[in-house]
Amino acid sequence: MNKYGFIFFLAVIFLLSGCQKDGSNNDLSKAQENVSAIASSFNIPTLDGYEVSSIQHKFPPRDKQGNFIGDNHEVLITYTKNKGKLEKLSDEQKSNEEEILYGPYQGNTFIEITYSNIQTNLDKADIIEINGEQVQKLKNDKYTFLVFNIAKGSITMNFNDLDEDKIQSIAQQVVNDNK
Repeated sequence: MNKYGFIFFLAVIFLLSGCQKDGSNNDLSKAQENVSAIASSFNIPTLDGYEVSSIQHKFPPRDKQGNFIGDNHEVLITYTKNKGKLEKLSDEQKSNEEEILYGPYQGNTFIEITYSNIQTNLDKADIIEINGEQVQKLKNDKYTFLVFNIAKGSITMNFNDLDEDKIQSIAQQVVNDNK
């Protein structure tokens, strides 16, 4: 391959990889539009050092006739450090209990943030203060859970094996963005 052919080859590779990122960003923008229709006051948090790997809309439970019971809607957002390839879901993985709004992309989940349109309480949780707001905190060996109740529901944050400084930094951002 001559010098110009190699340069052309590299240019095409960079162009394709750039288009893939833009497509992913467009899909994320579309997911935000869907999230805004479900939860008008909630925005998908942008977290430094982490990428959104999936967004799901979880529907209220259904009765035997298939009708929704209540009006509890949840939006679950998962974050990874290195987003991989888009996973293709099998028919068995698809469900009428949830709708995939974005992803899922491959990658280890480090953070889950769930918006619910009802308030949530953690049993036996400590109450901490973040930016002047009361936040419930429950910690075990691997996970730290934080729940922040807002006027129109709650936000639950689940951190997988992150240090306290990183948890505090992310929680401050999420609380500030959703006061």
